[in-house]
Amino acid sequence: MFARLLLLLLVLPSDAQRVRAGHSGRTILLEIEDSLGSEKREVIAARAPQLEELMKHTYVALPKNNRGAIGASIANYALHRLFLQLHSWQMKDLQPTQGAWHEHSPTAALKHAPQKLIDVFDERLNNFGLDLHELAVLAATIERLVRNEADVLLNVSFQAQGFYSPQKLSATDAMDVMEAYMASYILGTESIGEEVHRELSADNIRILMKNIGSYPRWDEVKELLQEFSSKIDGDFDLTTMSNVLLQTTDKFAQLEEGECQILKNQLLTMEDRLGSGRVLLSDFYRPALHQGTLEFTESLDFLRQQGAIDESDPQSPRVIVPNYMMADSNCLASSEYFSVCCADPCEELVDQLEASVAAPSATPQTLLDAVSAVRGDLTNRSFDADGELSARLQEVADHHGGEVPLHGRLFAQWMHYAFPRHCPFPHVSGTTNRQSLTKFQAERHERAAFAEYKEMREISEMQYNQGDVSSDFSMWSEDEELIDPAGNLNTKARSFWHLPMLLALGSAATLWKFVGTSSGSAYHQKMV
Repeated sequence: MFARLLLLLLVLPSDAQRVRAGHSGRTILLEIEDSLGSEKREVIAARAPQLEELMKHTYVALPKNNRGAIGASIANYALHRLFLQLHSWQMKDLQPTQGAWHEHSPTAALKHAPQKLIDVFDERLNNFGLDLHELAVLAATIERLVRNEADVLLNVSFQAQGFYSPQKLSATDAMDVMEAYMASYILGTESIGEEVHRELSADNIRILMKNIGSYPRWDEVKELLQEFSSKIDGDFDLTTMSNVLLQTTDKFAQLEEGECQILKNQLLTMEDRLGSGRVLLSDFYRPALHQGTLEFTESLDFLRQQGAIDESDPQSPRVIVPNYMMADSNCLASSEYFSVCCADPCEELVDQLEASVAAPSATPQTLLDAVSAVRGDLTNRSFDADGELSARLQEVADHHGGEVPLHGRLFAQWMHYAFPRHCPFPHVSGTTNRQSLTKFQAERHERAAFAEYKEMREISEMQYNQGDVSSDFSMWSEDEELIDPAGNLNTKARSFWHLPMLLALGSAATLWKFVGTSSGSAYHQKMV
């Protein structure tokens, strides 16, 4: 009888919890109004439904707690993906720490927000979790704070051109100001040794304006500014210019993505084997050595630190193409909040799988059917039931009691081998420690991220093994890492919140059966 009562108390939230959960969205928006003002609250409230629509498929497939909400680490993961897909923003405070998602709250991205507002989101995340609407409100709030940073930069750009932001400007003067803004946006304050936008001065922007001519697509950026400015009648005020710049920066991300694809296609022509998604390091350096190109000159230490090197055969190091494309050396427009980086094509694949499965986990056959429905030109791999990919997926399912978590390291690893040109290899957390290019060089020396000519030549002249089909899975690791620290994968998962209930039932045998750990499994699991 006592066990039944305890079970009900554990499973059912109290009336107070239900009431509080039901009004949390309103409470957060009111707190936003108190902290940021009614105008920003209205902007955030209007933006949130749009972000809800963008995240709904992902949210349905995310692991949730017993209230149907997501906690801090999962919110961190979801927001990181959202901004990368939506704006090509690699959000600095939403990235996993050494590969682990649980190290900090997504509220770390609420830079310069009042502490009271941060506390509201943290309390909700820690005590209840966020529903889809609340997650969208948090996303809209972060997005609004990024816009605030942009407004600060625009104000300083006014000063750099000898104007003051309350002024209305002619089209010609406005273009000068917006070009100063875009020069600072593209080169980033880090390029002149600044770490935070608040230290940026008009003199700094004038320095960046002198250097922007070295950016190869500067003329195209100015054409974008002209295109969006031509739609404006009359003079330009701060709000008008802010809207023009918002359109320009989003278009700039698309412009850079075109360059990313050119870079990636160049790499794929050098694959050690068709469809492998890997390039011998000796071949990687050859364009710079023999054609004098500026691309593909990163040092081995930097590539290793970025997680872009396959050293499973130490005698034949290879560059992992999708990991290299996500390296910091391929990012631009560094701000306090984000860098504009190459898109991750694996995100599109995962989105399709989430929409198809609509659950946090699925059987191997369900996943194989969903993956097979993805565009066939993305992979040269076979998904037949007797193939090694299928066998590996079944091993992952066996480790988890019959289903594969969509948001675990093992499935991400499987996706890498299924789509080696598109999905990055997920290193075990703690084995890499990614730093920005600027920080990497600051801790070493000015050119540490780039190889010297002598180093490139020595590597290019080494005789490497070309490898064979048997080495396809040479980096495969049996370490599992889940983004869900509470273990709430689905209704059948080994959720930690059930532990007190099982102890109350007083059966160690029941507990062991529930946890269901196979002593014969070679796989290792931890939460990240």
